[in-house]
Amino acid sequence: MFLKPLTVVTLSCLIQNLVANNCPLRVDTIQVEANFTLDRYLGQWYEIEWMYDGYVDPAFLYEDYTHVYRRQQDGNITDTTRGRDPVHNHGCLQFSSTIYLTDTPGKMLFNYSNQGDIVNYWVVETDYTNYSVVYDCKQLNPDGTCKTNLAWVYSRHPNLSDDLRARVSHVIENLCLNETLFYKTTHKNGCSAAPNLDSVVG
Repeated sequence: MFLKPLTVVTLSCLIQNLVANNCPLRVDTIQVEANFTLDRYLGQWYEIEWMYDGYVDPAFLYEDYTHVYRRQQDGNITDTTRGRDPVHNHGCLQFSSTIYLTDTPGKMLFNYSNQGDIVNYWVVETDYTNYSVVYDCKQLNPDGTCKTNLAWVYSRHPNLSDDLRARVSHVIENLCLNETLFYKTTHKNGCSAAPNLDSVVG
Protein backbone atom coordinates (compact mmCIF):
# COMPACT_ATOMS: atom_id res chain seq x y z
CA MET A 1 0.00 0.00 0.00
CA PHE A 2 1.21 3.46 -0.84
CA LEU A 3 -0.33 6.29 1.13
CA LYS A 4 0.21 10.02 1.03
CA PRO A 5 -1.99 11.21 3.88
CA LEU A 6 -0.97 12.54 7.28
CA THR A 7 2.54 11.26 7.70
CA VAL A 8 4.74 12.61 10.47
CA VAL A 9 8.04 11.65 11.99
CA THR A 10 7.36 9.36 14.92
CA LEU A 11 9.15 7.03 17.29
CA SER A 12 8.62 4.18 14.83
CA CYS A 13 10.45 6.14 12.11
CA LEU A 14 13.30 6.88 14.49
CA ILE A 15 13.49 3.20 15.37
CA GLN A 16 13.59 2.29 11.70
CA ASN A 17 16.44 4.70 11.13
CA LEU A 18 18.25 3.39 14.18
CA VAL A 19 17.91 -0.19 12.98
CA ALA A 20 19.02 0.80 9.48
CA ASN A 21 22.03 2.70 10.78
CA ASN A 22 23.12 -0.36 12.76
CA CYS A 23 22.55 -2.82 9.95
CA PRO A 24 25.63 -4.00 8.06
CA LEU A 25 23.61 -5.04 4.99
CA ARG A 26 24.57 -3.07 1.90
CA VAL A 27 21.69 -2.56 -0.50
CA ASP A 28 23.80 -3.55 -3.49
CA THR A 29 24.30 -7.00 -1.93
CA ILE A 30 20.58 -7.77 -1.59
CA GLN A 31 19.63 -10.74 -3.73
CA VAL A 32 16.26 -11.11 -5.44
CA GLU A 33 14.43 -14.35 -6.18
CA ALA A 34 16.73 -16.60 -8.20
CA ASN A 35 15.55 -17.28 -11.75
CA PHE A 36 12.55 -15.01 -11.25
CA THR A 37 9.76 -16.00 -13.64
CA LEU A 38 7.35 -13.17 -14.36
CA ASP A 39 4.61 -15.31 -15.89
CA ARG A 40 4.34 -17.31 -12.67
CA TYR A 41 4.12 -14.09 -10.67
CA LEU A 42 1.19 -12.58 -12.56
CA GLY A 43 -2.33 -12.69 -11.16
CA GLN A 44 -3.85 -11.61 -7.89
CA TRP A 45 -1.97 -10.93 -4.66
CA TYR A 46 -3.38 -9.92 -1.28
CA GLU A 47 -1.44 -7.35 0.71
CA ILE A 48 -0.68 -8.79 4.16
CA GLU A 49 1.60 -6.20 5.73
CA TRP A 50 3.83 -3.32 4.69
CA MET A 51 6.50 -0.95 5.98
CA TYR A 52 6.17 2.77 5.35
CA ASP A 53 8.58 5.61 6.11
CA GLY A 54 6.15 7.58 8.25
CA TYR A 55 3.24 7.31 10.64
CA VAL A 56 -0.19 6.45 9.22
CA ASP A 57 -3.21 6.93 11.45
CA PRO A 58 -4.99 3.56 11.78
CA ALA A 59 -8.22 5.30 10.75
CA PHE A 60 -6.70 5.83 7.29
CA LEU A 61 -5.50 2.29 6.65
CA TYR A 62 -7.08 0.73 3.59
CA GLU A 63 -8.69 -2.69 3.94
CA ASP A 64 -9.13 -5.65 1.58
CA TYR A 65 -6.19 -4.34 -0.46
CA THR A 66 -5.27 -6.46 -3.48
CA HIS A 67 -3.18 -6.22 -6.63
CA VAL A 68 -3.85 -7.93 -9.96
CA TYR A 69 -0.80 -8.05 -12.22
CA ARG A 70 -1.31 -8.42 -15.98
CA ARG A 71 1.30 -8.30 -18.71
CA GLN A 72 1.01 -5.50 -21.24
CA GLN A 73 1.84 -6.03 -24.89
CA ASP A 74 5.05 -4.01 -24.40
CA GLY A 75 6.17 -6.54 -21.80
CA ASN A 76 5.63 -4.35 -18.76
CA ILE A 77 2.92 -4.96 -16.14
CA THR A 78 -0.37 -3.29 -15.37
CA ASP A 79 -1.19 -3.39 -11.66
CA THR A 80 -4.91 -3.04 -10.93
CA THR A 81 -5.29 -2.20 -7.25
CA ARG A 82 -8.52 -2.55 -5.30
CA GLY A 83 -9.36 -1.94 -1.67
CA ARG A 84 -11.75 -0.36 0.78
CA ASP A 85 -11.27 3.20 2.01
CA PRO A 86 -12.31 3.62 5.66
CA VAL A 87 -12.47 7.39 5.22
CA HIS A 88 -15.27 7.05 2.67
CA ASN A 89 -17.56 4.59 4.44
CA HIS A 90 -15.34 1.64 3.51
CA GLY A 91 -16.33 2.01 -0.12
CA CYS A 92 -14.33 0.28 -2.83
CA LEU A 93 -11.56 2.08 -4.67
CA GLN A 94 -9.73 1.02 -7.81
CA PHE A 95 -6.77 2.47 -9.70
CA SER A 96 -4.00 1.31 -12.02
CA SER A 97 -0.23 1.50 -11.78
CA THR A 98 2.57 0.30 -14.03
CA ILE A 99 5.50 -1.94 -13.17
CA TYR A 100 8.42 -1.60 -15.54
CA LEU A 101 10.83 -4.44 -16.18
CA THR A 102 14.59 -3.95 -16.00
CA ASP A 103 17.53 -5.98 -17.26
CA THR A 104 17.58 -7.87 -13.94
CA PRO A 105 14.69 -10.35 -13.48
CA GLY A 106 13.01 -9.71 -10.14
CA LYS A 107 14.20 -6.08 -9.97
CA MET A 108 11.46 -3.87 -11.35
CA LEU A 109 10.28 -0.26 -11.09
CA PHE A 110 6.84 0.61 -9.73
CA ASN A 111 5.03 3.73 -10.98
CA TYR A 112 2.38 4.27 -8.33
CA SER A 113 -0.96 5.30 -9.82
CA ASN A 114 0.99 6.24 -12.96
CA GLN A 115 1.78 9.62 -11.40
CA GLY A 116 5.55 9.41 -11.75
CA ASP A 117 6.16 8.41 -8.12
CA ILE A 118 8.53 5.57 -9.03
CA VAL A 119 10.14 3.23 -6.50
CA ASN A 120 12.02 -0.02 -6.79
CA TYR A 121 9.99 -3.22 -6.75
CA TRP A 122 12.47 -5.96 -5.83
CA VAL A 123 10.99 -9.42 -5.37
CA VAL A 124 13.37 -10.64 -2.69
CA GLU A 125 11.65 -13.98 -2.26
CA THR A 126 8.52 -15.71 -3.54
CA ASP A 127 7.25 -19.23 -4.07
CA TYR A 128 4.70 -17.85 -6.60
CA THR A 129 1.80 -19.84 -5.13
CA ASN A 130 1.70 -18.54 -1.56
CA TYR A 131 3.84 -15.54 -0.62
CA SER A 132 6.04 -12.74 -1.88
CA VAL A 133 8.34 -10.29 -0.08
CA VAL A 134 9.01 -7.06 -1.97
CA TYR A 135 11.61 -4.45 -0.99
CA ASP A 136 12.75 -0.93 -1.79
CA CYS A 137 15.40 1.29 -0.23
CA LYS A 138 14.10 4.83 -0.43
CA GLN A 139 17.25 6.46 0.93
CA LEU A 140 20.82 5.20 1.17
CA ASN A 141 23.36 5.88 3.88
CA PRO A 142 26.82 7.02 2.72
CA ASP A 143 28.17 3.52 3.41
CA GLY A 144 25.65 1.87 1.08
CA THR A 145 23.35 0.55 3.79
CA CYS A 146 19.70 1.64 3.79
CA LYS A 147 18.48 4.58 5.84
CA THR A 148 14.81 4.47 4.83
CA ASN A 149 13.21 1.17 3.92
CA LEU A 150 9.94 0.27 2.22
CA ALA A 151 8.69 -3.31 2.12
CA TRP A 152 5.58 -5.32 1.38
CA VAL A 153 4.40 -8.85 2.11
CA TYR A 154 1.87 -10.36 -0.29
CA SER A 155 -0.04 -13.62 -0.33
CA ARG A 156 -2.14 -15.48 -2.87
CA HIS A 157 -4.72 -15.85 -0.08
CA PRO A 158 -6.20 -13.38 2.43
CA ASN A 159 -4.05 -14.87 5.19
CA LEU A 160 -0.71 -16.62 5.61
CA SER A 161 -0.31 -19.88 7.46
CA ASP A 162 1.92 -19.97 10.54
CA ASP A 163 4.74 -21.74 8.73
CA LEU A 164 4.68 -19.25 5.86
CA ARG A 165 4.59 -16.35 8.31
CA ALA A 166 7.69 -17.80 9.94
CA ARG A 167 9.40 -17.94 6.55
CA VAL A 168 8.41 -14.37 5.74
CA SER A 169 9.64 -13.18 9.13
CA HIS A 170 13.00 -14.81 8.41
CA VAL A 171 13.27 -12.95 5.09
CA ILE A 172 12.34 -9.67 6.76
CA GLU A 173 14.94 -10.21 9.46
CA ASN A 174 17.61 -10.89 6.83
CA LEU A 175 16.75 -7.51 5.29
CA CYS A 176 17.52 -5.89 8.66
CA LEU A 177 13.89 -4.81 9.04
CA ASN A 178 11.88 -4.72 12.24
CA GLU A 179 8.60 -6.53 11.56
CA THR A 180 6.91 -4.87 14.54
CA LEU A 181 6.98 -1.65 12.52
CA PHE A 182 4.93 -3.14 9.67
CA TYR A 183 1.32 -2.08 9.18
CA LYS A 184 -1.16 -4.95 8.88
CA THR A 185 -3.80 -5.09 6.16
CA THR A 186 -7.11 -6.69 7.10
CA HIS A 187 -9.18 -8.75 4.68
CA LYS A 188 -12.86 -9.19 5.44
CA ASN A 189 -14.95 -8.14 2.45
CA GLY A 190 -12.98 -7.89 -0.77
CA CYS A 191 -14.08 -5.67 -3.64
CA SER A 192 -15.38 -7.50 -6.69
CA ALA A 193 -12.99 -7.81 -9.59
CA ALA A 194 -13.84 -6.20 -12.89
CA PRO A 195 -15.06 -8.75 -15.47
CA ASN A 196 -12.86 -10.33 -18.11
CA LEU A 197 -9.50 -9.72 -16.47
CA ASP A 198 -6.87 -11.69 -18.37
CA SER A 199 -3.10 -11.87 -18.48
CA VAL A 200 -2.57 -9.52 -21.43
CA VAL A 201 -3.83 -5.95 -21.78
CA GLY A 202 -2.97 -2.93 -23.88
